[in-house]
Amino acid sequence: MSGLVLSELLGLVEGLPLTRVGDEEEAGLLLTSLPWPRAEPGPVSLGGQPTDALRLGAWPGTGFARRLILAADAGEAGAAPAMLPVVRGDVAVGDGSPPWAATEVFERSPEPGYVWERSLLRLGFGGRSVGLAMGLRTGGTVHWWEACRLVVVEQTEERLTVEMGGTIAHRHLTGADHREQPSYTNTFVHLHNWLNASIHVRLHRNGVCEVFARHVNARFVDDGLALEDVVPVLGIQTAEPADSPGLPERWDGSSRRLTVGAARFDFAEVARLATPTRPGDIRSEDGWVVLQPYAGVELFGGACPDEQTGDPFLFRSEDRAFPRGMARTLRFSLSLSDRSPTVVRYLAPDWWYGLCEELTTRSVLPVTTADDERSLGAARRWVREHMVRGGFEDATVPRNDFQRWDLPDGPRYEPGWEGELPYALLLDAWRTGDGYQDALRAAYAITDIAVDHAAKLMRMHGHPPNALSLPMSRMQGTIAAYLETGDPFLLRTAQTVVESAHATHLNSWPRLAVGRDACYLRAAILLYRYLGDEYFLRLADEGAQTVAASQRANGTFGDQGGGAGMHAWMGYITKPWMGLLALGGLLDRLELRPEGTSPDEAALGPLHDAVLRFGDWLLAERGAGGWSYQHDYDGRRTHEDLRTGKVYPLPTPPPYWHHDTLARLLAYCSVSTGDPAYLQAWRESHDLFWTPDAGTSAGAGASDPISASGVADHVVGAALQFVPALHDRLWAVRWPDGSAESAPAMAALAGPASGAATVSAPDGRRPLPPVR
Repeated sequence: MSGLVLSELLGLVEGLPLTRVGDEEEAGLLLTSLPWPRAEPGPVSLGGQPTDALRLGAWPGTGFARRLILAADAGEAGAAPAMLPVVRGDVAVGDGSPPWAATEVFERSPEPGYVWERSLLRLGFGGRSVGLAMGLRTGGTVHWWEACRLVVVEQTEERLTVEMGGTIAHRHLTGADHREQPSYTNTFVHLHNWLNASIHVRLHRNGVCEVFARHVNARFVDDGLALEDVVPVLGIQTAEPADSPGLPERWDGSSRRLTVGAARFDFAEVARLATPTRPGDIRSEDGWVVLQPYAGVELFGGACPDEQTGDPFLFRSEDRAFPRGMARTLRFSLSLSDRSPTVVRYLAPDWWYGLCEELTTRSVLPVTTADDERSLGAARRWVREHMVRGGFEDATVPRNDFQRWDLPDGPRYEPGWEGELPYALLLDAWRTGDGYQDALRAAYAITDIAVDHAAKLMRMHGHPPNALSLPMSRMQGTIAAYLETGDPFLLRTAQTVVESAHATHLNSWPRLAVGRDACYLRAAILLYRYLGDEYFLRLADEGAQTVAASQRANGTFGDQGGGAGMHAWMGYITKPWMGLLALGGLLDRLELRPEGTSPDEAALGPLHDAVLRFGDWLLAERGAGGWSYQHDYDGRRTHEDLRTGKVYPLPTPPPYWHHDTLARLLAYCSVSTGDPAYLQAWRESHDLFWTPDAGTSAGAGASDPISASGVADHVVGAALQFVPALHDRLWAVRWPDGSAESAPAMAALAGPASGAATVSAPDGRRPLPPVR
């Protein structure tokens, strides 16, 4: 980026209009995660109020932050205006004494030879304080965490950030237990017997605190185990009597705000984990207010457990089991002052995300086309209508809408646990301003539920423990949620899952086939983009080389690889979809090269060649209406269903298959070669699939493609990620010298469009010239 363009970008910061997420309500804290250009951040504030700036990430090759989480005092009036401007320059530090945090031991072992301590985290401000502790309920008794440590993460003039962690014993042990089973004969030697718990808090100078508390069934001394008769709880204790008369009678999702002593809580997100039919619990007990946020772990599996056990649920809340590797985060805020406990979030305008290289890897303005609003609108509606609302699985999204179980609480569908979908939803929220909270909730659901935190890999969707899935280990949504929240658990999880996925991949390399099991490379590239850490770039390069080496002579890839028997059988399947997923990380890597640099000059020639070979195979295999789900098996044009013995012809007969990963790969091929045939093939397939009543598409007979068979979580995620980015890249609308300049010749490669294209710019939305 030239100095002139960078100067123009920084000039746009003053008065940058931020838009409130959600309806108007009284606020204590105003917050945004602001993308920052490739420059040293200067002092800024929200609306001229005292503002803290938490720096996240780094531009590669620099120490400059990628994001600033700006948090400002909402003032005595608690106003959260619909629009809030960013103001450059220093602002006076907020009034009052700074907040503080400390550990307090509230219970200690009576045996000097066998020590344990139970502690609370005391948060204080202006003469008021509240204690928090993590626990679990088992056998009707609450067990509180032990062996705790408090760490000061960062302290600024406006904020104190601390994290406290500990372990919660499932079965309490005493010195007598050790004497009865001495040395190696003790039952609990290297036997998992606890939940890990942590509380990450940002205490602000106005008395408002952001809290990220979680229970995690990880591992430490063995491979980890499920714990029986366990429901996690959060303890609240103040200097005032804890048996507050204001406690709700039921914790069923209807209560958002809670006052305990001098502390006022906003539990809006926590309350979503309980429902009237699956309530949690809240009560005063032994000097504590004990909040059980959900009835128990409940996880719908669908076909796999239904076929194996006759029950489509993997876990039911009444089982009170906490599976190995499971986690759930409690996000809430509290106030120890006269400020409201509510945190109100804001988003930057879409053009700012585009110029800061958030929507693509180039500083370009976002483009919208009338044609593609049909498909994108259908994708958004599908997610809204099928996302789980409330309960332990709140904000999870099903795999599809045709594997359905009609249950007393309403229909349920095969679960998806698709790690790219929350990223697609956040990208869409940055573009449109809509669906932001759903996207963030979906990212936490994926991170907490779909990741096995003992194995540090994603679970295989719909399967019981301990089925793991290298192909599903996709952390883009988790990384994006970290950028929005600054929650370090999200970043640590993404990093460790990517590392574990790469190690798992290399455990079985060389092997016959690599397909969608290379999807983790996309998250490795994203970590490099936002952290600037060369380690993840090297990891991605090593993985990309194995993908290119596994490509067949005809340009195709296997479905996925690894193992023997039925797990090796898939390596002989040829599907367009699997090749597109195999090459996703390679395309991410190719997009990182400097503009004007050829793949060979960037030492990426083999990756470039692999993409073009697959693009050529796609064109050669394309039928009258696009592509089929499967094209051959072991080079033969037949497929045998081993369950029935029937032999089916290949490619799979219509309706044709479509996935908008095609947009990205075929666009790369067209731009690289100058041949519009690749992109025109995508355009025709896309329009057939997403057009209502198109008899040859997956939308056959449907009045709206949202209800068409073939629509699934990965389908809508691909559309929301790659269709808007395609137009952004092809139009390449820049913002030099205060004016938009476009390159419509590239956009013409996308084929004829019946609707106009518009671009969002700092001076408003404007039409782009017609595509010729």
